Amino acid sequence: MIRFFLFFIFSLNLFAHQTGLSYIEITQNKDNTLHVKYKKPLEDASATPIFIHYPSTCKTLQATDKIFNNGFIIQNFSLWCGKKGIVDSRIWIEGLVRSDKGVLVKYKSKDFEQKALLRSTSPFVKITKKSSTVEYIKEYISLGIAHILSGYDHLLFILSMVLLARNLKVLLLAATGFTIAHSITLALAVLDIITIPVKFVESMIALSIIFLARELLITKKTITKKHLEYIAFIFGFLHGMGFSTALKEIGLPQEDIAVSLFSFNIGIEMGQIIFIFISLSLLLPLYKFIAKEKVSRFLAYFIGIVASYWFIERVAGF
Repeated sequence: MIRFFLFFIFSLNLFAHQTGLSYIEITQNKDNTLHVKYKKPLEDASATPIFIHYPSTCKTLQATDKIFNNGFIIQNFSLWCGKKGIVDSRIWIEGLVRSDKGVLVKYKSKDFEQKALLRSTSPFVKITKKSSTVEYIKEYISLGIAHILSGYDHLLFILSMVLLARNLKVLLLAATGFTIAHSITLALAVLDIITIPVKFVESMIALSIIFLARELLITKKTITKKHLEYIAFIFGFLHGMGFSTALKEIGLPQEDIAVSLFSFNIGIEMGQIIFIFISLSLLLPLYKFIAKEKVSRFLAYFIGIVASYWFIERVAGF
């Protein structure tokens, strides 16, 4: 059993794919040359490389050396793609897989502006004036769902709430409190009204999971078990700071914050509901064969071991 835990823990770090969003900003100048800025998260330096394909008519005019700034590897270069630039042409990303967060592409000219989030399921974008705000919202909802379902720390916290809840009513109240709280700090953090170091936030999130794992192992009725909805609400503020990290990594200009924040938050809630539904679908039938106390105890040890590893790893990174 210990070998299984160790294998699971270390396997989380073995998949060298994107841990954050990459970002491409393309600006078409008056002379129709294109200035391209490519930003890749520093932690993805050893990730499986992705390749950006521009139209075959494009030629590189000038490129700068890579620089490191604010957690990103940044490279600037200019392209000449003809008098039309890349309007009505496609940009294609090769090498993305499902676990990757994707590449956010932003095109800007004097005539129009377009944005698209490229994922493994939709790795290309056609630069055209017929861009849709609805499509943009759908992309950020997708990003929110992907973030929560690939955020193992957030999922373990939600699983702990599912196990601690006495009944469905308590679970719904806890999930609602968690949602309200993290929505507030997500907005405040993205708008830079509050700022807390990412490493500290990630460490405290791991510690919050350890706390709930311990509560699962305590047989007596604790304050957490009696008032899970209030505890979830308090910890929700902390997790909202963690959610904000993914959204802020995009580096969007201020005018895009409202739409991206709203859509991203909807995606998080949809992903959270999906995970709770899946968890209950697996746990409720299991309780018919194995006592709920035994299942909770086993999962509590599992959750506690994984969260403790994350906490030590994150604190060591200070």
